[in-house]
Amino acid sequence: MANLSRPQPARQILAREPAPRVIVSRRKLIAGAAIALALAGLAWIDGGEEPLHPIAQEVAVPGAAQ
Repeated sequence: MANLSRPQPARQILAREPAPRVIVSRRKLIAGAAIALALAGLAWIDGGEEPLHPIAQEVAVPGAAQ
């Protein structure tokens, strides 16, 4: 079967042409920002920390250290 795609131009390794720009639509940018803010809000509310709990066990100490 014949290759019907357009031939790609040969590129040199040290070519001075700019890299192709990635175009992100405004809608995707806003959706990504909203998701990031939602995750940051959940992390802020949760906090990720627990209060300190007192140790309720006795620790064996050698006789000289008493």
